[in-house]
Amino acid sequence: MNRLDRISALFVQLQSRPVVKATEMAQRFGVSQRTIYRDMNTLSGAGVPICGNSGIGYSLVEGYRLPSLMFTKEETMAFLTAEKIIEQLTDAQNSRYFRQGMDKIRAALKTVDKNYLHEMDDTIAIYKSRGARESLPNLMQTILNSINEKLIIEIDYTNAGEDKSKRALEAVGISYSHPNWYLSAWCHLREEYRMFRLDRISNIKITDGKHTKIHPPLDSLLGVDNPECLRKVILRTSKEVARYNADRCFFMGLTEEKELPGGEVEQTYMAYSYESLARWVLYNADTTTVVSPVEVKDMIKQIIKKLDL
Repeated sequence: MNRLDRISALFVQLQSRPVVKATEMAQRFGVSQRTIYRDMNTLSGAGVPICGNSGIGYSLVEGYRLPSLMFTKEETMAFLTAEKIIEQLTDAQNSRYFRQGMDKIRAALKTVDKNYLHEMDDTIAIYKSRGARESLPNLMQTILNSINEKLIIEIDYTNAGEDKSKRALEAVGISYSHPNWYLSAWCHLREEYRMFRLDRISNIKITDGKHTKIHPPLDSLLGVDNPECLRKVILRTSKEVARYNADRCFFMGLTEEKELPGGEVEQTYMAYSYESLARWVLYNADTTTVVSPVEVKDMIKQIIKKLDL
């Protein structure tokens, strides 16, 4: 990236963020912090009112508004792709808010670009997983508002065993792992961090209760030990089956593959459900075996016993 492109990109960052840190920008653009300092001075010298606070970062002067930016065709297509994903893979309210934002983006486009988006609209399609439950229409925004205001939420929850319970939670964040969205939160009932599938929440409300503790970052909670969480399963299968099922294996949670001396392939999965992997093995029963854990082997035996052969 040349200097002009980098300064233009910094210009965009200043418009889209409350604070821009030199360290983050240096890492983003692959330059030194001193280079970012010089670029900011260039913008300031060009008349952009930038405030710089040592140890905090750069920001635009309060109340300053910059003229609308022009988007490239590649950027508008990225927006269109994101709109399709959000429409299908998030709840109705979140999708509506994004669509409203997209309408504003379309309004700022030149006529030729508006026509381009319209013509390309039918060339991208995102499909929901079959059998997926519908989540509440305002779920994501409610959760994110509770995080921002540090307020406790109360939910009605149905777990994988169809057991129902009421939970008081301190939400930390939401994450997506195909094909479901998950809420990571401190659970007052269990007194530990838990993950909850959004489509299993049947009611939610924000209370007046404040969070009782400072929570760790979301990424540190992905994989905590609880029934809804990721667990390791190791399988062995033939090279041909591994190649044929490559895409499906990925969606089952495949994270690693290695070829063994005998020609078999050892696969490591991180799964939210042992049962789904047990049934996956049965689907490929003539070519695939379970290495670990023993719980998956026992589950396969139980499923076979129930068969009326």
